[in-house]
Amino acid sequence: MSKGGRRLRRCLGVVVLATAAGCVPASPARGGVTGLTVNAEGRLTVVAAWCGLPPDGVIVYRRVNGDLVDQADVRAPKLSGSSASVDLERVTAGWSLASGDLDFQPGQRYMAGAYNRTTHVRMADVGFTHNTKRKITPGRVLVQDHGNEKEPDGVDVLISEAEFAARARREC
Repeated sequence: MSKGGRRLRRCLGVVVLATAAGCVPASPARGGVTGLTVNAEGRLTVVAAWCGLPPDGVIVYRRVNGDLVDQADVRAPKLSGSSASVDLERVTAGWSLASGDLDFQPGQRYMAGAYNRTTHVRMADVGFTHNTKRKITPGRVLVQDHGNEKEPDGVDVLISEAEFAARARREC
C-alpha cells in the first residue's frame, strides 16, 4: 500500500472513531419547543419553552407554491426563565414587530418557531391557520406530533401547560 493510501486509511479510522465516540454532531442542537394557546382575551398566542439561552424572537412563515416565505419576525424583549408567550394578534408590550405583518389570511397555513440568533437554535415549530384558535381552550397548548407519513405537517395535539413544559424538557 502506498503512503497516500495508508494516510487516507488512518484518517478514515480517526473519522470513524470520532463519530463512534460522539465527537461529530449528527443533528442540529435542540433548544425547546414552540406551541400555540389562547390568552385571556381569546387571542392566538405563541408560547415557547426552552433550555439554555432564551429566544430572541419568534419567526412566522407561510408556504407559497412549495416555498417557505417569511410572514413576520417578532423580536422579544430580554427574556429570562424557561418560557414566554407573545400575542400574535396584538404584539405584547416589550415585543416588537421587526419585519412583516401579523395579518393571517383564511385558508393559509403558517408555521411559527422561537429562535436564538446567537446560538442559531430554533425551537420546534408549530403550524396553524387563521381559525386554529377556535380549537384551543384556555390552559391548553397546541403542538404537532410527527411520525405519521400521511400527515407530513404533523397531527395537531392539545396538551396541558404542564405537558408542554415536560415536552420542552425532553427536547433539550
